[in-house]
Amino acid sequence: MLLCAQRLARSRAHGLLWPHLSGGPGYCLHRDSRSSRIANLLHASTSAPLNQDFSPEIHRLATAQSQSNNYPTSHKTTVLTGDGEVQNPGEVKTTNTTTDQHDPVAHNSSNPSRTPRRPSAWSISKRATRKILHSQGVSPKLANSVTRRLNAQIRLRHKPLSSREVYLATVIQGNSLYSRELGLQQWRAAYKEIYLAKRYQPLRDAGKEILEKIRTECGGSFQETWHAMHRTEKASHWQRLAIWLLQHEPEKLPDFLIVTTECKDKPNFTMVYDCLRYLDNFHCDAWLKDWQSGNHNYQSLVETCLDPRDWPLVSLSQKAPRLYIRRAGHDAVVSALRIVKERSIRISAETALCFMWRFTELADVERALQALEFIPQTEGEGLKIDSDEVMRHCCKLLTLDTVQDGSAGRNFNILPRLLKMGVRPDRDMMNVVLSNAFKTGDPQLGTDILEFMKSHDHTFDAYTYTTLMKDAVSRGDRAKVDSLIHDIATKEELRENPYLASKIFHSHYIFTTKYMDADADPSRVFYAMLDLYNQLHDITPLKELLIIPPHYTPREGSNLPPSPIALYIMIATFFRCQNRFSNVQRIYGQFRQLVAQGHPLISPLAKTDHTYNEFLIALRSNPRGLGLCVQLVEDMLHSSSAKQKDKTPNHVKPSMRTWTILLSAFIFNRQPRAADKIKEMMAKHNVKYNDVTWNVIINGYANAQNIPQTAASIKAMEQQGFSIDPYTMKSLRYLRDPERLWVAIDELDEVAPAAAQAQAQDGQSAKIETASEPEPELSTEEQREKELDEGLGKLGSKMKPKL
Repeated sequence: MLLCAQRLARSRAHGLLWPHLSGGPGYCLHRDSRSSRIANLLHASTSAPLNQDFSPEIHRLATAQSQSNNYPTSHKTTVLTGDGEVQNPGEVKTTNTTTDQHDPVAHNSSNPSRTPRRPSAWSISKRATRKILHSQGVSPKLANSVTRRLNAQIRLRHKPLSSREVYLATVIQGNSLYSRELGLQQWRAAYKEIYLAKRYQPLRDAGKEILEKIRTECGGSFQETWHAMHRTEKASHWQRLAIWLLQHEPEKLPDFLIVTTECKDKPNFTMVYDCLRYLDNFHCDAWLKDWQSGNHNYQSLVETCLDPRDWPLVSLSQKAPRLYIRRAGHDAVVSALRIVKERSIRISAETALCFMWRFTELADVERALQALEFIPQTEGEGLKIDSDEVMRHCCKLLTLDTVQDGSAGRNFNILPRLLKMGVRPDRDMMNVVLSNAFKTGDPQLGTDILEFMKSHDHTFDAYTYTTLMKDAVSRGDRAKVDSLIHDIATKEELRENPYLASKIFHSHYIFTTKYMDADADPSRVFYAMLDLYNQLHDITPLKELLIIPPHYTPREGSNLPPSPIALYIMIATFFRCQNRFSNVQRIYGQFRQLVAQGHPLISPLAKTDHTYNEFLIALRSNPRGLGLCVQLVEDMLHSSSAKQKDKTPNHVKPSMRTWTILLSAFIFNRQPRAADKIKEMMAKHNVKYNDVTWNVIINGYANAQNIPQTAASIKAMEQQGFSIDPYTMKSLRYLRDPERLWVAIDELDEVAPAAAQAQAQDGQSAKIETASEPEPELSTEEQREKELDEGLGKLGSKMKPKL
């Protein structure tokens, strides 16, 4: 039996070594000393009594073998230790590690039986951590936990750190209240409960006292108490207070986070982000977006609590930067991108696209392109440069593209740079490029882009035809519009597109109603537009607005709800074809009532000024409608300033166009006093005139033959940077004596310098009276220059012609 046991042990040891016997001829005859010792131990264990313990020796050898397999012993492996004198980030050095002296096989470098080992991961020495913490005034006792935590994160992420990154990572981890993994684990467990189930977690007596200070005066007594507390006391109370506030009084949590993150001993970055994520998900729309506390709002709350300078360098949760990017201001997001690049913080492709989206939203093209440069660096782990997500963000960025003239001719600004990065434009991107080309006002450029799309077999979709229709309508090319409508009618997938249908409907309004022929029948035009509307949309909203005549019998049409644009077009068509005061008054009363009730299709019209402007245009030609015009603008002012407690949309405030139409209504009806009252209302609401407003005012004074006011208005318009245009000259034709206007303007030109000179003299006199020292005497040359300037001024005033 003993012989059988020995053979069994020998065969097992031989089987363990068999995979290593492929080193070459004769290799099976050679065994290392460690293999022989293991075989002897196994042999001894089979022949020894069962109660004999050989475990210490086996455990020691097994431990040595596992250490030699798990940890590299190569002499060329570099490990970051920082054993040098560390006074600043630049002094953290790297040294080469040596082999483990306790490993009997490690020194046998010539042994060919040793298997290749995995390269060593980067690590930080405890000595370097202790010196960095000491330089920052942090207790060196935290060196063990900080080093262990950072090394674990480095091994997990496989991210080597430079000397500066070691310094920054150590400082950030050392300033954290919870440097051990246990604190973060406890937080995650408690936060999971409150986030999912909102379970109650009681506070201790000391925590209740602190909670009362948070409730009463968070920025005063609580702030003083918290700053005076020891680090361990803060760590003991912070989690319980945060969890309790999350569940019971989340409105107090922002002030609590600001106070506890502004001091040096900060909560863990992950814990702070979890609190802000909870608030953002559940309370942003309710009250958080309008939250104010002292000098802080929600934007500054995010910028303070999720400061990029506190972002972990190794294990950064990517959701936290994305929340910061979405909610922070422009300067803060710019600073975040700069810190990410300087510290080489690892961000995912989704975070890079979030940067790109935010800068595109802020119209910061340069930094949006800088954010896009992160995508090729993460292709192995995330999105590729030609993925759908990246292409959508590029399409959005191209909407900001402009055309510039360079040495090589006219070219876009953003598109060539995207092509240089490796972006290959698809049809969607080319649609945006086509739209940008037509926006430049150069039809030839748009035609070139269109030919490029055809040559590359890009199939035209609804966006393409919408762009072409928009360009043709803006240029008044009715033949081109008819051709496009014919092409759309031949493709079924385009005929049913709601955006194209709305654009076709708008083109009919432009060519048949807005610029109606003088010999056209308004009634026939209205019913033609009504029939076309009936083919596209449901006619019920028009019936509710009392626009449909009682005798009209609609044909079988579509049941699709109309868009706000379609409803606006039909309202404008009705008023341009039948603008009797009684009709306008009746429809506005019904419109006002439906908006107040929150009608799902009618109330969105109150979000813009277009519909209100159509009411004013229909009313201003009738003196009976002036009162209703004022009431309409007052309704807009009252409804836009009132707080809506229900879901009814807010009315838009009167725009400059709205005020101008109202002013023109009183001027055209020759009521100058009422027009002056409108000007006072405009001044009260800080409404500044534009060129159209000034032309309306000048037209009114010219019609009234008020020469002084006409001249004063022209001078005021020029002082605000507007010049006389053809519309101004057209208004001046109503003057019976235009020569008097130029005389009045010349008189104003003479009065203005005199008034300015008098004002300057008064100011000089005041300076002379209040001066404590006499004015210094001028030199001979300076006195001569002063006399020359005065002489030129007198000569110019004498040579000015008098009319």
